[in-house]
Amino acid sequence: MELRHLRYVVAVADTLHFGRAAVRLNMRQPPLSQQIRQLEDELGVKLFDRSRRQVQLTAAGELFVQDARLVLAQANHAGRVGERLRQGEAGQLVIGVAGPANAEYFVEIMRLFAQRHPQVRVVIRNMSTAEQLQALMEERLHAGFVTPPTGHAELRFDTVLHTPIVLAVPRAHLLAARARVPLTSLAGEPVILFSRSMAPGFFDAIAGACRTAGFNLHVRHEVENLQSAYGLVAAGLGVSLVPAGLDADPPKGVVLKPLAPQLSSIDCEIALAYRREPGCDLVPLFVDVVNEVRAGRRIRKQRSA
Repeated sequence: MELRHLRYVVAVADTLHFGRAAVRLNMRQPPLSQQIRQLEDELGVKLFDRSRRQVQLTAAGELFVQDARLVLAQANHAGRVGERLRQGEAGQLVIGVAGPANAEYFVEIMRLFAQRHPQVRVVIRNMSTAEQLQALMEERLHAGFVTPPTGHAELRFDTVLHTPIVLAVPRAHLLAARARVPLTSLAGEPVILFSRSMAPGFFDAIAGACRTAGFNLHVRHEVENLQSAYGLVAAGLGVSLVPAGLDADPPKGVVLKPLAPQLSSIDCEIALAYRREPGCDLVPLFVDVVNEVRAGRRIRKQRSA
């Protein structure tokens, strides 16, 4: 039994005439009569009493039609909800953010998405990359902005931006007077760095670059977000290697300095992670907005170059 069979029965029940029901259903009468008989055979009950002059519902037919109307109404409602979701007119989207939620790229994405789909309720979760990946696998998160790892075949990672690594130093620090800071200047300096559990690839790449330069990185403090790193730097507890450009300006008391050489091989990459087969119809709408913002930023960058 399929939904179309329920529609056939309801149409005949409404018109009590197979010919008029066939017209309503935009089909020929013989196939309609055949479908109704096949359904009656499948159910093992007679739904209509037929004669040359009239068609009448049987008692069983009346009960069946009541339930059929309810099922069809529910199916129509589900279809309308699905369409609203596809158009971004309803529903909830849960987004994870590993970096600052006031980063320029993120604000631009969320502003455009709200303009396109104003009825969608957006929930933002501040989570590390590792936490987001776990939440995505458990479908507690629809999408997330992460530092992309490897080894997650179930997920897609769409690059949103690349940003260089710079050194955040206290304004009163001797290195703040340098135009560019040699990486070797970090030897012996207490360093504030994102915890390895939060971004293992980033942590290991920084440590590896320092070893290549001839010294071991002295990580004095670990943090889980950019604001905490800036706070400890401003307090004079050390220097920090941070992604440039995620905040418009560092807080008072913190100066950003480019490194020499620039660590281009370990630029911080931000990507949108989501399941390859998302269970939420809003995810493709969000991905479209992210791709549009990314393309627009690329064009603006090329024009300004």
